[in-house]
Amino acid sequence: MLPDQIGIPTALIRGGSSKALFFKDEDVPPPGPLRDAVMKRAMGTPDPLQIDGLGGTRIVTSKVAIIKTSDRADADVDYTYAQVSIAEDSIRFHGNCGNISSGVGPFAIDEGLIKTPFREGVSVDPSMKTREVRIYQTAIKKILIAHVPVHIVSGKALSKGDFAIAAVPGTGAPILMDFRNTIGGFRDNGPLPTGHATDTLQIGQKSVPVTIVDIATLTTFVRATDLGVENLSGLSAADITNNPQIVAICKEVRGKVAQLLGMCRDWELVDEQSLGVPSVTLIGPPSQDGHITSRFILNNMCHDSMAGTIATCTAACSRIEGTMVYQVMGAGTLESEIFNISHPLGIMPVKVEAAVQGKRASTISLAAPEYNVLAFVRTSRRLMDGKVYIPDDVWPAA
Repeated sequence: MLPDQIGIPTALIRGGSSKALFFKDEDVPPPGPLRDAVMKRAMGTPDPLQIDGLGGTRIVTSKVAIIKTSDRADADVDYTYAQVSIAEDSIRFHGNCGNISSGVGPFAIDEGLIKTPFREGVSVDPSMKTREVRIYQTAIKKILIAHVPVHIVSGKALSKGDFAIAAVPGTGAPILMDFRNTIGGFRDNGPLPTGHATDTLQIGQKSVPVTIVDIATLTTFVRATDLGVENLSGLSAADITNNPQIVAICKEVRGKVAQLLGMCRDWELVDEQSLGVPSVTLIGPPSQDGHITSRFILNNMCHDSMAGTIATCTAACSRIEGTMVYQVMGAGTLESEIFNISHPLGIMPVKVEAAVQGKRASTISLAAPEYNVLAFVRTSRRLMDGKVYIPDDVWPAA
């Protein structure tokens, strides 16, 4: 023990193209202002450099996952996700992260949090045995399913493998993430919370068509050119984040969508009244290797690569006629089971198959939305475990 600091057990885990501090629920305060303060202090927020914490100054490295054994009959573990702001003194627990979700299964297995009998999972690599882990995501109140490669003898999660993903050097063991049961998690009103394939917003002096989608996450798809953003495929994440005009107009879109959905009263105060969601996803014509070009804006910053939830939502939206994604994607896309999304650091593929009454269909039915397949593959690796230290005056009762 240290005389003036509190040590909290944690593991630093890369999930997909993001990193997060993973905690057992029993080791952190219950939901509320104290937990918020502890998590922000662990990251070193607020500070653009996060120099006095474990955050990495990027939205992809300033994340938290809190895991516990589930009391639900349909789940093995409960997963609470938090996006910790960097320069701003804020944290939000009401979102989801597909990349970080790929680290939940391995963490739960290795920490002995799964009390249900072993269930064999689906394997992307036939040479690997997998374990199915049912994950209850507490923000969207939906079940995610992870198929985690495990060691045949020990049963522990494997990290080594031959699968490569964009934005992550090297290769790893492929973890199949099944998100088909995530429709309507935020607004509980189906895949399109307004009931429309497109809605029109007044942005500045211009009427702009958008699609608001609630699958895996709650985001707004808008053509980049409709916001005056040209050559989307040529823009890096830094190009967008460092452009105050683009950031401001995306904030206006987000604020007005939040206002439309009753999530904020004043669109100009969306950062205070509805932090993080709904987010904004800029889309454009497909690149050479992709079916669509995408740039994801979160907390007024562009994601360095592609969020798993946004990728899932984009692929799901591609099967809904009339949506902005449906209008922008490349010809012949519906014939492919793999939907390739071009992001700043490469391509993210999502396997998608729409269904009507359980039978494969080219497009989804809004009366009874259903997907037979809505999945992507990530890799994950535990980077470190031990304790993260925070000053004892942040959590005196500890």
